[in-house]
Amino acid sequence: MTGNESEIVVDSEPNAQILLASAKGAVEETSKIYGPIFSRMVWEHALEFEVETLKEKPPESIEGLDGVIDYIVANLEKYPRGYCSLIYGIGKAESKLEGAMASGAKRAAYTAMKSLIATSGLLDNVIGSTDDLFEALKTFVEIEKAMQTASPLHLVREDSERVSMAVPECPYKDACRALASEGISRMFGGSECMMLIGLTAAAEIITEKTYDYKLDKFDNPDCTGKIYSV
Repeated sequence: MTGNESEIVVDSEPNAQILLASAKGAVEETSKIYGPIFSRMVWEHALEFEVETLKEKPPESIEGLDGVIDYIVANLEKYPRGYCSLIYGIGKAESKLEGAMASGAKRAAYTAMKSLIATSGLLDNVIGSTDDLFEALKTFVEIEKAMQTASPLHLVREDSERVSMAVPECPYKDACRALASEGISRMFGGSECMMLIGLTAAAEIITEKTYDYKLDKFDNPDCTGKIYSV
């Protein structure tokens, strides 16, 4: 990670297997909101995405979240960003259940991510260490770097309550492009962004303050957005 007092630059590629484990945790957390049907829908849609990407027919024995993840891991040499299959499955399942449940958890992905980060214990030693948004994000990115889950990223401090984000080559873009092509987006406030979800959730945990996020531009060719106090 490089940068100065007002910017953070990361140029590393995340570890695929570690990201898959994290995404699995997010599915399990979100299932607490929607019930077991969520997990089933995720692995079914994830398998469809992986198969379409690989252009091959999967073994008929594949079933369940663990089975699909094992299949994705086995094919990482063919599709190194196989975690996008699981992320697509999460987005697709959430969109279907939101529409069916109406007043259900409209920000289930964010709620699940925050819960996952909180229960992981990764931030236990830094909760309340700062009330500055940028400093909180810097701390989280350093932890992600150590965990091998940091992605290419450029964060800039706009002021004490606002940070802008640019992602030059997002590793999640395959999933995001597929979801966007199907018109799947955040119910309020534009498109979803896995990077912004994770950063915002971590900032809230560390600072114990409330923030929101917005994706301003998607795949243009970079993705840009912001995190801000509310």
